[in-house]
Amino acid sequence: MDQPYSAFADWLSKFHAAPGPIQALWLVAGPATILGLAWFVLRGMREIVGVALRGRLARGAWRGRLVYGVYQDDRGRWMVYWHGRQPEPVDWENPPPELIGRGTVVQGVFRRPQA
Repeated sequence: MDQPYSAFADWLSKFHAAPGPIQALWLVAGPATILGLAWFVLRGMREIVGVALRGRLARGAWRGRLVYGVYQDDRGRWMVYWHGRQPEPVDWENPPPELIGRGTVVQGVFRRPQA
């Protein structure tokens, strides 16, 4: 009685009949393909999770603690925030020392916004 056809058995017989360099190429190509597919799937999952988390972070769930920042409030005022202090409006005549470079205001860094 004949054995049923097996694609794997057919490929295995062709693999054993192939020359040594071709066998080596098959042995390298198989794991490389599996690693490439795993990388592709994991990168896709990372993008999907990133999109899902971006909405959550935009709603106020911060990853870390803000130490220093400059932002514009809803009334259009520029505010400076230091950790542990209340936000203060930017004083355009006397800039904070963090925005001063070696005794002079760095050109273009501290400019009043156009109204």
